[in-house]
Amino acid sequence: MEKYIGVKEIEARPMNRGDYNKYRGWQIPADENPADEGYLVKYPDSYESWSPKEVFEEAYRASDEFPLVRTALGMKSADYKERFKAEYDQLKIRYDKLKAMVHKWDKGELNFVPTCPRKTYDAQLAAMVDYLAVLEYRAKLEKVDL
Repeated sequence: MEKYIGVKEIEARPMNRGDYNKYRGWQIPADENPADEGYLVKYPDSYESWSPKEVFEEAYRASDEFPLVRTALGMKSADYKERFKAEYDQLKIRYDKLKAMVHKWDKGELNFVPTCPRKTYDAQLAAMVDYLAVLEYRAKLEKVDL
């Protein structure tokens, strides 16, 4: 079999199996535990289903909790401008996080010991600044609203 990776934005809320069956107007099967924790899931096409808690939480994260993951939606777009925006957003998120990390390092507030010398992180930040500048210039030329 081939392997697949799915990327979609859904809506969900916690709901146990019993409440889901009541929500759908179904009889709870005798071999199912109504107390099983899970989520009511609503897909972009309005299809609704129920997912066990462990399965759901392995596959999904709150979109505001992991902004980098959210950019994956743009990366799969057929529109190159949307992919361009996602590329820019990914780089900006990574740049901001690395910049915040070295700022904490400078203030002695890191809760770990970096494995690379500081000049390596500085070089990475400089490369990221250059890359951001190139993307911003391209965006102006190609009329892409970042």
